[in-house]
Amino acid sequence: MLHADDENGVPAGDPAGTLVLLDRVAALLVSVATDGPRVEEANARYKSDRTLLMRALRSLGLEYPFPFRDLWEWYGHWTQHFPKWAQRREYIGQLAGPVRDALEAIDAGVQVHDPGAPGPLTWTELDARVAGLADELRAASSQDDLQDVGRRCREILIDLAALIADAALVPDGQEAPKGADAKGWLALFLAEHARGSSGERLRQFVNSTWALAQEVTHKGNARVTAYAAAQATILLVRTLQMLAADV
Repeated sequence: MLHADDENGVPAGDPAGTLVLLDRVAALLVSVATDGPRVEEANARYKSDRTLLMRALRSLGLEYPFPFRDLWEWYGHWTQHFPKWAQRREYIGQLAGPVRDALEAIDAGVQVHDPGAPGPLTWTELDARVAGLADELRAASSQDDLQDVGRRCREILIDLAALIADAALVPDGQEAPKGADAKGWLALFLAEHARGSSGERLRQFVNSTWALAQEVTHKGNARVTAYAAAQATILLVRTLQMLAADV
């Protein structure tokens, strides 16, 4: 775990540690703009963390998402454009979101491609994980529990994509999605097996399911949303299972 007094940041190429640092910087930007510490009190901390985060992201081929060299620049931006606290939170969340998703995908990819990990997943094993998702949803009683439901949904979608991933799906001249790019592999599978207007709704459903899983993972603020994410994930698994069986 990365602590606030860490001066050396995270090791190069560490997506999990970089994600912790990203969340810390985003939280500080939100805090100073929503009745948290004063800009002059937190500015040195922000500039130090900014340097550490830029270095960590660069080692992973990613760019620093916040366009503020210091908190005074952020102060000038929010006072001019965002009069309400909710607007400031949303803006920082939108800036951090794509980098957060990229870090989580890289982290998941490291785990998926661990040379010491077990062999390829099977449909039977995925069925067991789907059953575990249903159990986890029933037992969820706190916001952390609901966020765990979102994480389980996302992991299942990544596993589903790994099961249907096939180099033959990649069009000539197009680069194959990375191992953890679930949306990329699912899109290629459906482009081949759910073509045209008849498959359009199904392709949209994939994007909606992924978005629900992400929302629950990061917010976990409503049982009904977690329920929807879990049900959508299970339905998507069963639908693609049928499509794969027909191949």
